[in-house]
Amino acid sequence: MAEEKTKDLKDYMQFVRRRKKQILWPILLLLLVGGAITLSLPPAYRSRATILIEEQEVPPDLVRSTVTSYADQRIQTIKHQVMSRSNLLKIVDQYGLYPGMRERKTTEEVLRRLINDIDVEVISAEVVDRRTGQSTQATIAFTLSYEGETPPLTQKVANELTSLFLAENLRTRERSAQETTVFLKQEAEHLAERIKALENKIAAMKRRADGALPEMVQLNLQLMNQIDRDLME
Repeated sequence: MAEEKTKDLKDYMQFVRRRKKQILWPILLLLLVGGAITLSLPPAYRSRATILIEEQEVPPDLVRSTVTSYADQRIQTIKHQVMSRSNLLKIVDQYGLYPGMRERKTTEEVLRRLINDIDVEVISAEVVDRRTGQSTQATIAFTLSYEGETPPLTQKVANELTSLFLAENLRTRERSAQETTVFLKQEAEHLAERIKALENKIAAMKRRADGALPEMVQLNLQLMNQIDRDLME
């Protein structure tokens, strides 16, 4: 069996030696074509920014999910708002992106190219839930990157996208804060009404008891002692 394997290997080596030109030429040709294609392609540069996600300041036990949202959902919402058609067109015009493509392609194709060059990735980590004390996966940050043809332009576009994301996030937080303020104000008004109703019930109960409540025992004893002294006098 071993002799057959050795013989097969020798046959393969002899075949390679006889056909080395037929084998090497296609390999060299593929290498040359691949190198030419690589050299002909324009260089690509990527600029990346990492944005940390702050934990909400209002305790989640106080403000329920009606006024809060998960980080992943918020990132996706902000992404759709920032990468609107009007914003993307503004970026293309402001920085003169894809000049050759804009001459021969439609606006929609140019915008699709810009969207493909933009990448948003969330970063998750294991954290401890303060309410349950258990470990859980949570989104703590996300990266925003843009791939362009020149370093300065790539960095400018990435900075512009980052500014748009931060501005939209600020508007989202302001809207969320307004909703939270309205929610807390309504809760305070409800609690004030309940406290007033309870105080009215307590006052009515005291009037019906006419001094017979336990909290009046000490005062009643003092009055009785004073009356006894007056009678003895």
